[in-house]
Amino acid sequence: MSKRIAFVTGASTGIGKAIAIKLAAQSDMKVIINSRNMASLEQTKQHIQDMTETKEPLSLFCGDMSLEAVRSEAFEKIEKEFGRLDVLVNNIPGGKPDTFDSCEPDQMLAAFSQKAIAYVDTMKRAAALMKRHEYGRIIQIVGNLWKEPGEQMFTNSMMNAAIINASKNAATQLASSRITVNCLNPGFIATDRYEQFIGNMMTKQGVSREQAVQAVASGIPMQRVGSASEMASLAAFMASEEASYITGQQISVDGGTMKSI
Repeated sequence: MSKRIAFVTGASTGIGKAIAIKLAAQSDMKVIINSRNMASLEQTKQHIQDMTETKEPLSLFCGDMSLEAVRSEAFEKIEKEFGRLDVLVNNIPGGKPDTFDSCEPDQMLAAFSQKAIAYVDTMKRAAALMKRHEYGRIIQIVGNLWKEPGEQMFTNSMMNAAIINASKNAATQLASSRITVNCLNPGFIATDRYEQFIGNMMTKQGVSREQAVQAVASGIPMQRVGSASEMASLAAFMASEEASYITGQQISVDGGTMKSI
């Protein structure tokens, strides 16, 4: 096989960036990275090339993947420039926190459009390219709220469950084309979103950063938050040939936090 083509959305920070670094370090991989901000994208490109010392230049695609027109443009560009796609990493953030009492229909609709519909549409567009060569890896980044809902994350919990269901359904239908679809479910991972969470705890509870960090860690059996590179290591494996018989699965990376079977 010639160089595999990977498309990583939300790749300028956190988990998406860590996955892009892992994939770009592989000699058989050409990586396209996506972000909504071109300046951040250029910085990420330079950082990845410095980290991996790769001679293979990364491709950039700037745009908000929650928008249908942007998704259409992205896949037209991939098809025109490469004629194939082998790996898709869907990594779009969810909506704002809410509760059952506070959720509003228009906000719920916006959140579903931004993430759930975007994930499904991106999957469909990627699968259409992957079917041409009967090979593909679709990796969905979906938080653990799909199984153990958070009372302050009502819409996100419901939306994550919908994405898991859709992904498992798609995995069944795409299996005969040698396309796998799996969901990786991060718990607390040391990213900008984690830092925002810690900041909110400090403000609302009037505690120090150290106290907030300790409070979060105390709820994790491993007594620490994970790193983005730990998520990326699993994603790189799921994108590999070695993961060819794994599909339709949900794999948590949360230090043992999720207790349900």
